[in-house]
Parts: sequence; C-alpha cells; structure tokens
Amino acid sequence: MFLSESCAVLARHPALKDFASSVTDFLDMHLPEPVTEEAARPPWLDLRKRAAQAGLTGFDLPRAKTGPAHACGVAGDRATRTVPPHLERVAQGLAMFLAGRRDCDAREIFSSGHGAMAVRYGRPLVARTVHDRIVGCGELAGVASSEPHSGSDLRGLRTVAVDQGDHLLLSGTKGLVNRVEEATGFVVFCKVVGTEQAAGQDADGAWLREVPLSALWLPTATAGVLTETTVPLGLRGWSLGHLHFDNVRVGKELLLGRPGDGRRIFDSHFSGWRLMMAMVCLGAATAAIEETMARARRRSVGRTSLANVPSVVSRLGTAAAEVQAATAWCFSLLERIERDGEDVDVAACSAAKALATDVSYRAVDIGLQLHGSEGYTRRTPMEKRLRDIRGLRIADGPNDTLYGVLAHSLLTDSRPAVPLVAQRQA
Repeated sequence: MFLSESCAVLARHPALKDFASSVTDFLDMHLPEPVTEEAARPPWLDLRKRAAQAGLTGFDLPRAKTGPAHACGVAGDRATRTVPPHLERVAQGLAMFLAGRRDCDAREIFSSGHGAMAVRYGRPLVARTVHDRIVGCGELAGVASSEPHSGSDLRGLRTVAVDQGDHLLLSGTKGLVNRVEEATGFVVFCKVVGTEQAAGQDADGAWLREVPLSALWLPTATAGVLTETTVPLGLRGWSLGHLHFDNVRVGKELLLGRPGDGRRIFDSHFSGWRLMMAMVCLGAATAAIEETMARARRRSVGRTSLANVPSVVSRLGTAAAEVQAATAWCFSLLERIERDGEDVDVAACSAAKALATDVSYRAVDIGLQLHGSEGYTRRTPMEKRLRDIRGLRIADGPNDTLYGVLAHSLLTDSRPAVPLVAQRQA
C-alpha cells in the first residue's frame, strides 16, 4: 500500500505502533470500507462514544491534564497509556491520517478535538468537567470563531462579552460553525469589554478591532444560545450553521486563560489543528491514489493496460509525489510542535495545511477522472472525498490567506532564526 510516510513515522517512533494498531483495529471494526454517499451514513457521534470506551479520545492531552474519566462510567485511559509523553500531537496526526483513509467525516471520532482548549486553558473545574464529557463520555466540543461579516478575520470579530462585574453578558452571531447540533459546548472567541465602553461606541463595531481577543467555554444548553443549521456541499456527517447569542449570562469562571489571551490560545491550538485537517485530507488522498492504481492495473485501453499509458502514469506519479511531500512536511511540523512546545511556527503550519489540502484535492480529482464515469457517481468514495476536501480548503482559514501568512512571515523576517525548511532532528 501507498503508506510510506506514515510507515516512516512509525519507524522513527516505534512506541506508537501499538497505538496505530488500536486505531486501525477500531476503524476495521466500525468503518471497514471507505464511505460513499450512496451508502447509509455512519452513526458518527455514536462512533465517537465507542472510541471513548476504547480509550481513543484523550491520548492527545498532556498527562497532567488527563487521567481516568469518571463521567458516564467510562475509564477512558486505555489507549492513552500507549502514547508516550511528547508524542501526543504526532499520535493525533497519525489517527487523523488513518481516519481520513476511511472518510473525512471520521475526523471527529478520535482525540479531544477543540475541547483541548478548555482542558489546557480552563480553570480546574472547567478543565475537569470538559475532560470528563469529551474524553470520558465521547461527547463533542465545537469552536465558534468565524462571523458572517468578517469570516476568519479575528480582529474584525464583533461578538462581545460585556463585563457586568460578577459575570459576562455574551452577544453576537457566529457562523458558519461546524457541529452546531452535536457539540456539548463551544470554545467561543469574543471581545471582553466594560459596560461604559460598550455603551459609548459606534454600532459598526470598528472600535472592536483594537480590543484584544478572549476565549471562553460555553455549554450549548446555556439559556440564550440559539442554533440555526444549513446544508453544506460536503462534510455532511456533522451539522453546519450559525450560533446566536442573545445576552447570554456567562460566569467569569468559564473564561479560558485571562481576558485578552484569546489570540495566544487560538494560534497555539489552530497551528496543530490545521495540521490535523491536513492529515485527514492526506489520508483520503492516499486512499484515492491506492484505489486508482488498483483500477489502472485492472483496466485496459484496447490491448494496453491503463497502468502502462504514459499520461496516466505521469499524473498518478505527480499526485503521489505531492501527497508524500505534504505528508512528510506535516509530520515534521507535528514533531517540531512536540519539541518546541508553545513556540509554534504558526506561519509554517498555516501554509502546510493549505498545501496539503490543495494537493489532496488534486489527487482525488485525478482519481475521479481515471475512474471514468463511475467516479462521478455516488457509488465510489471519490465524489464525496472531492466535496469534503473542498470544504477543508476553506475551513479554519481559506488557503489563499494561509499561504499569505507564510509569505508575510518571510517578507517581514518575523522569525529570523527559523529556516523555511527545518532539518528533522535525529
């Protein structure tokens, strides 16, 4: 099989082999074949709960933040013990890659996901509660950052939490947001302001660009939280829509970090999360290339095997080279995150996600083309992969913007001590 880069990771980190086997065994049991749009939709949230029972939802968290979960009567630490310290992010990337080989919607089955922000930065009671729900019960955490008028422009966010002394009043709209129906709670990025500050400013919200970003944990069941769903082109395994906050009363104990820590939390989390979405797409692309190579060996044009047609060979080789290179870069960055901790190369992680999703889209598009008319039906996983990866080229920052982050970093020399391509340390 075309899995050389994932095999190389296991060769560098043999302690992860048992973990990879656990993830593969789980997928073989519950998702034995790649998902097609024609087939019945898998019970994704139920699969996540089963993953929690198997101990596959908390392995990405630092040891100090984990432990046997008490909620739901689940001891969700079995697989966590198979991931050595300082390999949590690499293990998460490996799980995402393997999940993507079955379906892009499988990305939510494993790890703590966005709940990791509440566990890492929340006060002890919040961290423990979220950990028990997300890791122990297999519930899902969402994130609410983008807004209809500003997209992913964090400075342009207008959702405000007005400081009322002993609590905050949250108002605004977030969208488009994934998991609006399934998530037990959301990490909400907003601007914390005083009552006088909120009352004395213009309604257009331009003044909010100068207010630092904050983050808080908001249970979905909180009074005043309204949800609105829409139907996306792809990634339909999970709901998509808007969150509306109508003077939602939020205790200050739900703040993550201090007021104004939001950008630090966002950059630290999303640098890794963008790589996870990259790994999902690369897993899907790898499966698509394997399926296309198998078809090329079986099919012929006249008396010539499709596998011997130069244009077919060239296109598959190009796709394979691009996917391998992007996979190697993403795993290298995950290893650097483990080594460097909070000193994350945001620019490189942003561009790697853009590159990985772009090359994955091209690889699946080639696979669909070489499957002929059958590839354009819902009977094969190709068309679903194409729609799903198209969505992940927009999610968590559109690719043009993410390439621009790297270009800006290089042009301004904002990280002069870091080479564009860092050598992997032995």
